[in-house]
Amino acid sequence: MRHEFTALRLGLLLASALTLVACSSNGGIRCSFASPARLATSSWPKFQRDLQNTGAIFVSALGRAPVVRAQFQDPNGGRFLTAPVLGNGSANAVSLDQRLYVGGSNGELFALDTGTLTQLPQTEFTFSVTSGIQTTPLVGVKDGEEVLFFGSELGFVYGITHSGHRQQAAWPLNTGGATGLAVSLNPTDGTVYVASSSRALYAVCPNGVRRFVSGSVAPLVGAPAVTPAGEVIYGGEDRILRMERADGFLLWTLSLSAPLRNAPVVELDGSDPSKVKAIYAVDTRGRLFKVSPRGELVYTRSLGSEADLLSVAVAGSPALATGRLYVATTEGELLSVDTETGEPVWSFSAGAGVVASPAVLVHAEGKTVVVGTTNGELLFVEDLGEAPRLAFAVTVNGAIRQPVAVSAAESAPVFFVADDSGTISRIE
Repeated sequence: MRHEFTALRLGLLLASALTLVACSSNGGIRCSFASPARLATSSWPKFQRDLQNTGAIFVSALGRAPVVRAQFQDPNGGRFLTAPVLGNGSANAVSLDQRLYVGGSNGELFALDTGTLTQLPQTEFTFSVTSGIQTTPLVGVKDGEEVLFFGSELGFVYGITHSGHRQQAAWPLNTGGATGLAVSLNPTDGTVYVASSSRALYAVCPNGVRRFVSGSVAPLVGAPAVTPAGEVIYGGEDRILRMERADGFLLWTLSLSAPLRNAPVVELDGSDPSKVKAIYAVDTRGRLFKVSPRGELVYTRSLGSEADLLSVAVAGSPALATGRLYVATTEGELLSVDTETGEPVWSFSAGAGVVASPAVLVHAEGKTVVVGTTNGELLFVEDLGEAPRLAFAVTVNGAIRQPVAVSAAESAPVFFVADDSGTISRIE
């Protein structure tokens, strides 16, 4: 299969499917950038932690074997549809990660005390809707207060305060189809981005008014990545990776071998973090693409053997840290890939399927990959450079399908994970 840069040709082919709607009114309300949100300073404020979706965090070394210290069960008997994220309930300059937010299948957004995993009283936080909350929240700070953005199965994008009230009159915004994996945010002007199964990426102004809609020929179910300059990168069922300018102008497109249902990852320049070094995407067929900031294909690699390519499937998003990309297959193989060459450095058998995205702990002793499995284990795998080593394994109540959230606010890292039994566990 031939893969090449197709910015001009595909851009023209997609012109009929791409609809750009400038800042439009919503019940007479105009788009405003007067009060933008920024990403909160908690340890893990969104899906895969940062706007580039790296899933990496600097922590102190693990030290002792982690164990389950507290648990919370959904009192409604439902499941958690989103990954957990961390906030503080306020806009403190140094977050203590006091709150955990997670969306439930019954339409409730839960806010838990991270120390005890008890649900906050309704006087402090309450929010529920009539459909499941399936789009992982993003925790931001706006006008000196903590705010949250997330989406639902019915296709609404919500912007609420840290007490659960809607931020402004224009929220929520209806996308017309179930919202995607996670919300993201433009760091330059506060625009909120979310994919929709209505075959479009929605850009929402800070006050909840639709800014523009970028159409596709197929549903979009993944999560966008955002550069420091505010460009948004995403893909979908149409097998196309694309980058758009902050105003929705299409910069380039690149053909993939299969749908992109997870999130691309952006690598920043180590000497100048305001610049993009490369973009990585792994499609559902297990093919890795490295792309330059201009949309030029650097390389593409199959993460399985070419002879047995159809058996290689990837559901979770890759994680990135210090020259290594970590990818897990649905068959349970965790791979460490050299970002310069695209070649796997080592592989590790998880002993069960993996559909959750891995996280990477970067510490003085090296790197540790944390990933959940469908048999209910949270694995801690040390990257020894040329080989992996299983350091710890913690069993929870059910299959793990969402990525872990990591708090670095205490002397040792604390991990929060949701499982299929409707349980959130605090592990330390």
